[in-house]
This record gives sequence, C-alpha cells and structure tokens, in this order.
Amino acid sequence: MIAKLSVKQRIQVGLILSVAFVLVLGSNLMDRRHFSTIEQSVKSIYVDRIVVQDYIYQLQNHVHKMALDLIGEQQQFDTYHPQGRIDGLLGDFAQTQLTREEARLLGQLRQQFSALDLKDREPALAQLQRIGQTLDGLEQIQLDQGNRLTELSEKTLGVNRMLSNLEVVFLVIIAICIMLLIFYPVKIFQPIHWN
Repeated sequence: MIAKLSVKQRIQVGLILSVAFVLVLGSNLMDRRHFSTIEQSVKSIYVDRIVVQDYIYQLQNHVHKMALDLIGEQQQFDTYHPQGRIDGLLGDFAQTQLTREEARLLGQLRQQFSALDLKDREPALAQLQRIGQTLDGLEQIQLDQGNRLTELSEKTLGVNRMLSNLEVVFLVIIAICIMLLIFYPVKIFQPIHWN
C-alpha cells in the first residue's frame, strides 16, 4: 500500500510539475520562434531570391536580344524596344527585400538602362555590356543570399532538434522524479539522522 503524501511531499511534487510545465512552455515558445525563422527564410528564398533570379534572367534575355539587334545585318537598331517590360521587371525587383548592395546595383542598373541609346551602335553595345556586368553582380548576390538563408534555416533546424532532444531528456527526468515521489515517498524525503 502506498503511503499518503505529506504536505512537504505535495509541495515538492507541485514544484516538479511546475518546473515541467515551465520547461515545456519555454521550449514551445522557442520552437515557435525557430519555426517562424525557418518559415521566413523559406519564403525569402522563394520571393526574394528565386523569383528575382527569374527577373534577372528576363533582363539578361532582353539585353541579349537588343545586342543581337544592334549587331544584326539589317542595321535596324530600333526594332526591339522592350523598355516597358524592362521597367516592369525593375519595378518588381525593387519591391523585393533588397540587401544594401542589391539596392545599389539595382539603382545603377536603372541608370544604365535609362542612359541606353539604341540609335548609336557602338556606345549602345558598350552600355549593354556594362548592363550585363551589373546583372551578373545581382545574380551573384542571389546565390550568396540564397546560400546564407539556407544555412540559417539549417542552423535553426539543428538548434530545434537539439532543444527537442533536451525536452525529452527533461521530461524523462521529471517523470522519474514523480514516479519516485509516488512509489517511494517516505524513503526519499524522510530526513536521515546519523547517530
């Protein structure tokens, strides 16, 4: 037959249960924060990196077509006018979350496109080459930032896994303490008197 718990033992059980509750609650709040970080990283990888990579690809495609038109046999420099589409792509690009370097290069790209005069072949080809270099710089930023966000997500998942393992260990320890209190209440909490 199990002995009744004394007031002191009940306080200790309550204390252990309170600690368990606080640990589980704190762990849950940390898990939410980590999952929020991961969710933001995944969204940012798609919206701010993959979609932007498509904008850069489309801009490079327009630059390539303009360059082909300029060096074409017909010498009709003004046959391809994608300015409206380019402005739209640049506007969409500007709406994404930009790093400081991205914002600088995007501003530079806007200036380069606005200074582009397709009626003068040689300067236009040189300007298209500079535009291509700016687009290459923007593309490299996408790769670097995508890699950074992926590493952040992996790090956050690793911390989350570690915290989950610690939660399990703490819960097992607390369960053992509660079982000891229930099955061996008198032996554990009775003071030992040395004679």
